[in-house]
Amino acid sequence: MPIDTLLKIESEIIQIEKSADALKDGLRVQLEGLTASAKGLFLAGLFSRLDAPLLVITSTSDGAERIADDLSQFGFGKDAIFVLPPSDSLVYEEGAPDYRVIGQRLAAVNALASGKRCIVTAPINGALRRAMPPDTLRNSQLKVEVGRELNISDFISNLVKIGYERAEICERHGEFSQRGGIIDVYPSNEDEPIRIELFGDEVESIRSFDPASQRSTGRLNSTVVLPAREVILSPENAASAAETIRAEMMQQIEQLLSSGKNDEAERLRKRIEDNLTQLSNLCYFDGIEAYLPYIHPDNISVFDYLPDNGILVIDEPSLAAAQWQQLEEEMIEVLVNRANRGLLLASTRSQHVPMENTLKSVCRHHPTLIFTVLPRQLSFIHPEHKLQINSTPVESFAGRINHLADQCQTWIGNGMRVIITTNQKERMLEILAEQNVPAADETTLEPECSPGLYAVAGALRSGFKLPDARIIVLTDTEIFGITRFRKPRKVAREGIPISTVLDLKEGDYVVHVAYGIGIFKGITRMTVDGVARDYLLLEYAGEDRLFVPTDQIDRVQKYIGGEGSEPVIHRLGGSEWSRATRRAKQAAREIAGELIELYAWRKALGGYAFGPDTVWQQEMESAFPFEETPDQIQAIEDVKRDLEEPKPMDRLICGDVGYGKTEVAVRAAFKVVNEGKQVAMLAPTTVLAAQHLSTFRERLGAFPINIEMLSRFRTRKEQKQVIEGLKLGTVDIVIGTHRLLSNDIQFRDLGLLIIDEEQRFGVVHKEKLRQMKKTVDTLSMTATPIPRTLHMSLSGIRDMSIINDPPIGRTPIKTFVCEYDDEIVREAIVRELDRGGQVYYVHNRVEDIAHIAAHVSKLVPYARIQIGHGQMDEDDLERVMLDFYDRQFDVLVCTTIVESGLDIPNVNTILVDDADKMGLAQLYQLRGRVGRSDKQAYAYLMYKKQKQLSEIAEKRLEAIREFTELGSGLRLALRDLEIRGAGNLLGAEQHGQIAAVGFDLYCQILAQAIAEMKGEPIEAEPELPSVDLPVDAYIPETYINIEAQRVYFYKKIAAARSLQEVQRIQDELDDRFGDPPKQVWHLLAILRLRIRCRELGIDRISLEKRQIVIRFAPGFRLTPEVRQKLAKTYKNHWFTADHARLNIDSPRILDFVEDMVEIIGKGLKTSAKQLQRAEL
Repeated sequence: MPIDTLLKIESEIIQIEKSADALKDGLRVQLEGLTASAKGLFLAGLFSRLDAPLLVITSTSDGAERIADDLSQFGFGKDAIFVLPPSDSLVYEEGAPDYRVIGQRLAAVNALASGKRCIVTAPINGALRRAMPPDTLRNSQLKVEVGRELNISDFISNLVKIGYERAEICERHGEFSQRGGIIDVYPSNEDEPIRIELFGDEVESIRSFDPASQRSTGRLNSTVVLPAREVILSPENAASAAETIRAEMMQQIEQLLSSGKNDEAERLRKRIEDNLTQLSNLCYFDGIEAYLPYIHPDNISVFDYLPDNGILVIDEPSLAAAQWQQLEEEMIEVLVNRANRGLLLASTRSQHVPMENTLKSVCRHHPTLIFTVLPRQLSFIHPEHKLQINSTPVESFAGRINHLADQCQTWIGNGMRVIITTNQKERMLEILAEQNVPAADETTLEPECSPGLYAVAGALRSGFKLPDARIIVLTDTEIFGITRFRKPRKVAREGIPISTVLDLKEGDYVVHVAYGIGIFKGITRMTVDGVARDYLLLEYAGEDRLFVPTDQIDRVQKYIGGEGSEPVIHRLGGSEWSRATRRAKQAAREIAGELIELYAWRKALGGYAFGPDTVWQQEMESAFPFEETPDQIQAIEDVKRDLEEPKPMDRLICGDVGYGKTEVAVRAAFKVVNEGKQVAMLAPTTVLAAQHLSTFRERLGAFPINIEMLSRFRTRKEQKQVIEGLKLGTVDIVIGTHRLLSNDIQFRDLGLLIIDEEQRFGVVHKEKLRQMKKTVDTLSMTATPIPRTLHMSLSGIRDMSIINDPPIGRTPIKTFVCEYDDEIVREAIVRELDRGGQVYYVHNRVEDIAHIAAHVSKLVPYARIQIGHGQMDEDDLERVMLDFYDRQFDVLVCTTIVESGLDIPNVNTILVDDADKMGLAQLYQLRGRVGRSDKQAYAYLMYKKQKQLSEIAEKRLEAIREFTELGSGLRLALRDLEIRGAGNLLGAEQHGQIAAVGFDLYCQILAQAIAEMKGEPIEAEPELPSVDLPVDAYIPETYINIEAQRVYFYKKIAAARSLQEVQRIQDELDDRFGDPPKQVWHLLAILRLRIRCRELGIDRISLEKRQIVIRFAPGFRLTPEVRQKLAKTYKNHWFTADHARLNIDSPRILDFVEDMVEIIGKGLKTSAKQLQRAEL
């Protein structure tokens, strides 16, 4: 919510008015004393007074984002605030660029070039990075508008020219795809891809769409596609660049050879020659941005995009200069090291423009505002006008509301206006009223308003004091200690993610429910009696082949049996498959019996029924600083429903680390505490307990709830106080390790037990938990993935909620697979430490882990390093992990013991040595320890130099490198993890049965066994009547050219059981691929006909001796009277009691049959009524 009401009183900050006047006069102004947290308000006031764009330079990326975040709160639209991020990663790493960073940079400079009023914030390294000339950017934009003409081939040619890559499915920035008259593009400058649909040469519609489901999410009138790269190639600049690069390459090769570095010289020659070949062909390639100084040789940066009336703002120039000097030194060191290893050109041209000369020039030509807390200045920037302002940060109250109330009274007594900006406005008003400090509403906040307390809905990063203006601003940060601010945008999702169904490809093992495990050999088209249809071709042992009609595709599933397990393939018609399914059914019946017994026992016990949500509950939930994912919302609803029922809850929440399980627990705990009961949360380690304590206190700080922790790391006295508080009821929520299960712990009224990672507790502790679960509502959480198919099988027996949606805003982890190299390790650690982050270094041998840690310490002497492994004393290991969580050191050298449940957002680089010795699922889990925030994360999977990798190890490493996108890949690894999750839930002995019949079929068998033992009718999916008509009905390759997508739509068609579902399929086809051809219309028409036949009582329709035969389902027949009436009206056709024979007398066979089916359906209905009357 915008807090633009604050702008009403900025007029009382006289320095804003004076700065604006001086800047209008073209002066250089230095403002001294402005605290960091007040800069957003100051710039917002300045921006509202000046009719000019502002370029704000900060020392760090965090500083630029902080100012942009605060500015966005003042009601300026998203097209007015831009961040220009740095793109220095290219000097550290190889691989594809981050197109989103390129898009952000281009969007920011384009906003300035357009001359519109905007504010661009940029860290110093982002601002000094070289850029293409403004004219080049202006001429490389593609504008598309509804109703305008667009030549499709020219448009695609232009997309390629500005760096876009053609893809089968457009799902990443910098990609485009074409299907007939539909073009999908994912512009570098947009949050969502766009779909352009043409009618002839005219743009009929422009729609944004969800890259996961590929479904449209909104309509646009026009769009601008900015380049996908920071360089634009032309025949002239490519030729000129190639000539200079080749000359410098030859020079560098000579130097390497003279130093005896023959291998390095050859490596350099090969790399640069490859790049030069692509340059000469005007092809873009990964790493082309490194050649920007050759392709665009002029010293151009963002400063050259600032219009004549643009204003420069430099935040703390001394800090920015010091930061730039350090970054420049590090970059030069890395570049020299890489050049000496033959990895890149030892360029004579810098990637950045010189800082001093550039800033000096810009300040000469543009009005400039300098923020500096202390009265100091750079030697090369001389202010012409100086202003001072008295401002300070606000002290933290950390949830101590009575202290806050006292301090507010003091401030008001001293004539101050205290303004609280909060995401919990209504609750804040209540809290203040309880403390006898009434707050006025924001509507009364006006210039010259009287001293008092004002509550404003909104969220600035932190507060500040401006004593001369009599203004004090407080935020949730100071009041409650809340530190999360950025509310991610909501992403619309319709349908299912395409990636989940595009994993069936030729050569995969599949399971046919009737014929067993075979190999999928693709879709084949066969023409029988002049009618073309598609079939799935499956191959079995002995060259046996099975052709499966696409309307029976639901009987075929992809085989999943765990990593490394190859299934046995038999011949068709043998008895082995029936024996395997029989054994699986027997095993499923046994486990179903155990589950039924547990379910019945729980149902018999009574429990406490909690009431519906209170106003406080709604307010606490509305203060959640992120957008809930659909799965998270469902899990919250499930838990609340369980709590409100009069039986003990026993629900399991499954979801990866950071997917929002803890928020579900927080809301459940709050609901329970609201009714006067206590909550105990159990975590397997002290580190996890500490993390949960921090989250709970942050989320519930605004409410009178006492939250404590109980673990071995608390002193005896602290433990005693907590235990006493639990007995007396003064402690509402306790979070702890298995210390909570000790015999001396007694609760006054325990209402909810939350267990994190229950499978990690020992046998004795699990037994104690089982006893507690009998009468107390229990919520368990696990990060081990549990598949949805198993979830469905167990519904009604084991209450489970699955959170599979990744949080919005996560960036894919950049993954590098490479030989071990000291320089790579050093560069990766240096880069992470430079941005204030931490690093995991995984070495899986305890015997020499100390030696590895010492070696890492030599590579990066200033890094603080600790060791963690499973053979350490438990207390020592927990202390190390807790210190790492608290940022007490920088690099954790550890075995694969890296906490599977620990969420440390500050760790965003992981290095794994001897990665070739690890399984795919293990690598996937290790890599998942990073990338927990909105920062770019890096994973380095390394193997020994010159080591000959086995074929399996090579495939494994290649697979994990390929699938860097969130949720897009590693389906094999993920399924392997899911099967482990199934083992946790069902028992390890079930693994053999899963491998024998495939995971999905096993889940179906288990669901049937449970239904049988509960005495419930087994509802088989109703088969649709077969309709065999002489019309071509299939999906042509010219309409959908990717086989996996055709399989996806055949699956959807086979699963449809209602006319509404058919319409949704048609809408999706139309949305994604345009108007379907006649073969697809026939396919959908036959599906509609089959659904209608089932509704009317028709069993099947077939072609026999050039006649259409319509046979009626059992129990349906035509009476003599109806037959006589039909024969009289339709003399060409025959009607008997159980079927009708139609002579084809229309070229439009489908329309003709549809009409006759409706007529016969009416006849069957009339007959049924006549028979009913006759019986009466």
